[in-house]
Amino acid sequence: MSLRGNQSIVHVVQVTLQIVILGALFTFVLLLAERHNRRFDFSPTQQFLLSDAAQKVAQSLDEDVEIIAFYTPDEPGQRRALFDTLELFNKANPRIRYQLVDLNRSPGMAQKYSVNNAGAGVLVRGERVEPIQFVDEEGITSALIRLTRQTTRAVCFVTGHGEHSPFDTDERRGYTEVAKALEREGFSIRELNFIPQGGLPEECRVVVLAGPTKDLLPGEATALESYLRHGGQVLLLIDPGAPPSVITFLERFGVRVGNDVVLDERNRLMGTDASMLHVPAFNKTLFRTELETAVFPVARTILPTEEGDRSGRVKVLALSSPDSWAYVEGGQLPDRNVRFRREKDQPGPLPVGVYVEVPGDGEGVGSPGRLIAFGDSDFATNLSLNWRGNKDVFLNSVALLAEDPTLIAVRRKGLPRGSISPIYLTESQDNVVFWIAVVVVPATVAGVGLVVATVRRRRGSR
Repeated sequence: MSLRGNQSIVHVVQVTLQIVILGALFTFVLLLAERHNRRFDFSPTQQFLLSDAAQKVAQSLDEDVEIIAFYTPDEPGQRRALFDTLELFNKANPRIRYQLVDLNRSPGMAQKYSVNNAGAGVLVRGERVEPIQFVDEEGITSALIRLTRQTTRAVCFVTGHGEHSPFDTDERRGYTEVAKALEREGFSIRELNFIPQGGLPEECRVVVLAGPTKDLLPGEATALESYLRHGGQVLLLIDPGAPPSVITFLERFGVRVGNDVVLDERNRLMGTDASMLHVPAFNKTLFRTELETAVFPVARTILPTEEGDRSGRVKVLALSSPDSWAYVEGGQLPDRNVRFRREKDQPGPLPVGVYVEVPGDGEGVGSPGRLIAFGDSDFATNLSLNWRGNKDVFLNSVALLAEDPTLIAVRRKGLPRGSISPIYLTESQDNVVFWIAVVVVPATVAGVGLVVATVRRRRGSR
């Protein structure tokens, strides 16, 4: 055999071995990817991954359930979108099985579950069926919560002292968005005009007083204290200028309310003043998760008294940034161009939220209650609820009081009107963007262009 023939055989063998090795390597990578499946999502709202809240609810399920989702071929991409969402829940917990049904071809099944629209579905566990109006992450998570909660839990809003109402649709005053969010998490909403002196309704799992502007009536503070000392749960949101009876009520539990307004000139959002408070730090031990920075419009300090601090029953829940300070001027708002006064104001970081463990009545009767108080109520209005981490702060506070750790999580941030992803910039960040985009980049381009033009002119003159 010639030398050239031997070289050809060697070349064929080498190519064959390379193909075999590459094929084996490719197969190994596929098997590894199948066994250790990881998904990376770089979309603005992480829409191709389950949120932390949905993951926790799905993983808490300890019984088999089935999701039946209905689609129609008339809507392109609908079946694929449903499949992707249902697959995410199945991977989070294999006990969650699913079935995709063509609405046009299975009218009997649609009628059985009273489904009339494509994109809707049901969640089935044994004989129990929960309807899902929209089979998406939010709809499935809400149905799972309703399915796994045995009793109806009410969040009772007291509104007779000028508080925000869960049925008020006003953008700046209303709490209807909060009410909808709570209902999606398995709570019912009830409104109380006043605090009954004979005792709060047993169905009230959490009582909310959001921004009272009038004093509590005689006997109401006593009734609320009795409720707390017998295992009740209260969320109290108070603004600068809150009535004295509310402040006195908090003092009974080792909480001091500052007669001030917390300002933050450096970290204020672009286009706002210093009273739009940046709240970056929350008690991770209590919330058990890392919360996003919240925005409190016009907040006051709220902190443990010396006695409350010594007892260990009062814990700081939220802190303003180190750049903030308490403007001590009787709770009045300052002029726009305010500066820190070293001899009078208090430097940050400052407590703007506390968590209180309320002991029993001292006679061995009643179990300990819990109280959460924040120095602002406007962060949860219809206008402000979806700013940064505001929704998580409110809902996680309710979940903490309701002793439901599954609901203490970071929820998905939706796009406003499904269009753009919001970017929150502080005033200093806005200045940096301005200088880079308007000054540095154009000046650099102009400078490079000038250098190139000069070099070409010199070469042309030779």
